[in-house]
Amino acid sequence: MISEGGSFGQVSLHTGRDGRVWCCTYPDSAPILNISAATTTVAVCLGGKQVTAEFAAFARELARGAERFAAEAERLHAERLAVERVRGDSKAAGAA
Repeated sequence: MISEGGSFGQVSLHTGRDGRVWCCTYPDSAPILNISAATTTVAVCLGGKQVTAEFAAFARELARGAERFAAEAERLHAERLAVERVRGDSKAAGAA
């Protein structure tokens, strides 16, 4: 899909325990955000060497999306732990 802003592409990356994220920064060029799973890395790059207000706004939107992603993962993890704890308590009570 190509937008009016010139962006293009679509990628789906399913990470496991080996997933990594890192950001490469440069003194006079736009940063590059890398997301890796196994032998595949997706690099998120801004559209040019100079960072514009639009690129900075996109970076903030990306950070907000990552915050929501992390919050949802934390919520689901806590929910799973609570269920496991209840199941463990039920098994312990049944054995007593």
